Amino acid sequence: MPLRVLRFAGLEPWRTRGESGSMADREHVFATERRALLAEGNRLKAHYAEVGFTAGGKAAIYRVFDLHDRYEELLPESVVARCPFTGSAVPWPIDSVDLDGWYWDYDNPARRLRGRVLPTWLAMGGAVRLAEPVASAPFFCMPGPDAPYVVPRLLAHPQVRAVVAQLPIGPHTGWAVTYFGTRRHLGVDLENLWGTRRYEVYYDNGCWKGWAGRQQHTGDYDFDLGPWLDSGKLLWIAPDDSGATLREGLPGCPYVDLGGTRKLQMIHDGKITRY
Repeated sequence: MPLRVLRFAGLEPWRTRGESGSMADREHVFATERRALLAEGNRLKAHYAEVGFTAGGKAAIYRVFDLHDRYEELLPESVVARCPFTGSAVPWPIDSVDLDGWYWDYDNPARRLRGRVLPTWLAMGGAVRLAEPVASAPFFCMPGPDAPYVVPRLLAHPQVRAVVAQLPIGPHTGWAVTYFGTRRHLGVDLENLWGTRRYEVYYDNGCWKGWAGRQQHTGDYDFDLGPWLDSGKLLWIAPDDSGATLREGLPGCPYVDLGGTRKLQMIHDGKITRY
């Protein structure tokens, strides 16, 4: 039985898990335990792949479930956006230590599910400018292209606006692009959640409903952010702005004309493929 099927068996997707404590405390605990969790879990996953669903394999994979749970609980939150309609900050549990964390496993991401989001929150895509060499991990990581972009099918809707923000991911530079709207049902596919093959679907009140997905293709993206910034449809947060202040307009925005290949990126065992 595939790991992904087992992993979600019996999971209560509306329940958001987490530990109390300040953000700094959570970041410290996560950084302290992360390496050991990944080392043991990757070893046990390799053992399960070798022996299958035998007695030893079952013991290994059930231990992996526990390790995933601990990893998810420890994920610290980073502010990735601020809603242009309500002014509310959007903290998100994310592994910003590096791309070798299970959070970035494209096929089986270990993520603390959001039982509820802002009623105006729609989707969050992202991009990463890689600093080589990249850390090796035994899974496929697809962090997006190497420059920030918007999805015109979403942003062209009159009731949708987006926010781009920069955040470091270990030695790499990441950009989260979050979409907000005054109505939830747009009549089009949303954007896959950053680093995964699917996106979460929510009811009008922001409660979790389920998953859907769309095949990623750079033909769906617009890397020319200038016109969107000029129109006020795209807002931005300056790098290292702890207050996450929303800024509007093209002048001074550091996220335009960044260069790059504009291709999707896939990482496996420290090797990068762009296509």
